Amino acid sequence: MESDGSHSGNCHCSGHRCLSAVSEESDKGTDRWSTERLTAMCFQPARFICVLQCWMGGIMEKRINTYLYPEKSQYITGEEVWLKVGIGKKEENVTVQLRIFQMEKLVRTVSAVWQGNEMRISAGTFSERFKGFGAELWLPERKKGGQRLKCAASTAFDVVESVSDSIRYGFLSDFDTKDGASDADLDFLLRCHINMLQFYDWSFRHDKLVSTETIYEDMMGKRKDFSVIRGKIKGAHERGMKAIGYGAVYAASKAYAQDHPEQVLYTSEGEAFRFIDIFYLMNIEESNGWHKHILEEYVSAAEQAGFDGIHMDTYGFPKEAFSQKGEKILLQEEFPGLIRDARIYLERKGKDCYLIFNNVGNWPVNTVACAPQDAVYIEVWPPYEKYHHIREIIREAKAACGGKKQVILAAYLEPFRLEEKGELLEGRAGYAARLLTAAVVSMGATHLLMGEEGCALTQGYYPDYTRMQEPLKEQMIKYYDFLIRYMNLFYSEDMQEVSMTHMGWDNYEYQCHFPWSGDGAAGRIWTIIRQSERAKSISLINLCGCSDDYWNRGKERPQVQRELEFTVLTDGDVEGIYLATPDKEAQDAVGFQSDITSYEGMNSLQYDYFLTNKGRFVKFTVPWLFVWAMVFIRMK
Repeated sequence: MESDGSHSGNCHCSGHRCLSAVSEESDKGTDRWSTERLTAMCFQPARFICVLQCWMGGIMEKRINTYLYPEKSQYITGEEVWLKVGIGKKEENVTVQLRIFQMEKLVRTVSAVWQGNEMRISAGTFSERFKGFGAELWLPERKKGGQRLKCAASTAFDVVESVSDSIRYGFLSDFDTKDGASDADLDFLLRCHINMLQFYDWSFRHDKLVSTETIYEDMMGKRKDFSVIRGKIKGAHERGMKAIGYGAVYAASKAYAQDHPEQVLYTSEGEAFRFIDIFYLMNIEESNGWHKHILEEYVSAAEQAGFDGIHMDTYGFPKEAFSQKGEKILLQEEFPGLIRDARIYLERKGKDCYLIFNNVGNWPVNTVACAPQDAVYIEVWPPYEKYHHIREIIREAKAACGGKKQVILAAYLEPFRLEEKGELLEGRAGYAARLLTAAVVSMGATHLLMGEEGCALTQGYYPDYTRMQEPLKEQMIKYYDFLIRYMNLFYSEDMQEVSMTHMGWDNYEYQCHFPWSGDGAAGRIWTIIRQSERAKSISLINLCGCSDDYWNRGKERPQVQRELEFTVLTDGDVEGIYLATPDKEAQDAVGFQSDITSYEGMNSLQYDYFLTNKGRFVKFTVPWLFVWAMVFIRMK
């Protein structure tokens, strides 16, 4: 939504070498390591070196030029998956490995002969309809006594039947001529696996979206170049992203409102509703002329700019208004019909149609959640101020749509705007972003935060974003890798969230021996539990050291937690218990040895069975937690 100044509201891989590769795919899926290596490297508390260091210095120097990421933000079932690979130093005639994991299982290995500095590797095709995968690049490393392979980079990708099955929303808001000189913004968003991209305030006027001129100013006086907008849409499509054009449902210029007073919304006193004295609010009733007008503008945006859908923005207030004739209008009753007709208009023109409707302040979710839109999108404002409100919003949204749509929270982080600048990974704004992202994902939703080239949203007017420092950018990319790699634990319909019903008091299903909460209390470990018949997951979000539970305030560096003991009722045998974390600090603080694979992969935990009069249990220890980690229990 627009801000009122106070609160709410050509192939891009050309030049890369294509290599033929030999694929070795297992029939059953194998464990990450051999039994011998697993025994040597599974987590043991006595082995941990709890020395915290920032991800800087020598580590960055050693790894910054080696990269791995998919060429598209998302792949459709049966589509060939390609990954971009780069190594900092030139290698010739060296065999490298691309290892593909699904959860803890190694499901495919692709070997390729390296030539030069950059290349593309095909991971093949996948028949899955909703699955996240981890991808790791293993390079030869010379050691005394010979040569061995070592994990040098990792990423993730997902394979789905439909784009709407898993939406990661990002934004662009800069469309001046100079902004067309580089695609660094799109490449950053690609590494974050953003597959749906909002083009914020791209239009000429809210009542006339497409300008007759190539160069123009929008209603806020910001300069636009339509050729840049078209170019960014083309670049988004090349990267597998859907381009969504911003289109407020009821905002018009003063000139349009004066020419069409019968289309304006009025107060009970007969005054025209205005927003920041720039936008006049219009009557969206089906019988009113504005209803047809704005839908035709949506079609024009799709046809002339090339958008794949529309972000249907609202401003929250008013919720009730009056027509020019004094008839009362309940907007929550009118929005579903407008969404329905937007889809009809766009599909009638033979266009791809993705619709995102903005429920400002969590209103009116109950009336529009089941309307024909592609997600339940909620812009979070006070009084939804605490972590337990985030949990509440997501659970209510899932219930409202019957769990059939992606829930997206636009929770803008003002600490990036208000906190002291120049702090890197340790900055209070950075920890606020990491904690909030962990919470939103662990609760089964996604977060609109990232856009442009490594920028974070700070308020409802998107051009007032803040650019993150490089270490935090890289850390947030790892968080997005994590949500894709383990999407089947976060987003599968059969993984039921049971945090508040299966732990605590006389609930014996999950027990722990450390300060915890199920709703994000300060000074405790937020424990979010999900389970199905064959799997259990425990997301751990570290709020120890945080002095408050307000999600939109800067956060202190979490206090590292160690040796967290769990007891879980299984009433049967487990196939394995695993721990993964997206926190880069794990490279040092957990004491990973140089031959251990990527920290965000599933690493085996030791466990013991025991019997009580309540049933069969397993007991295990999570050795280390910084910000976010997840335990996965696979049942036999």
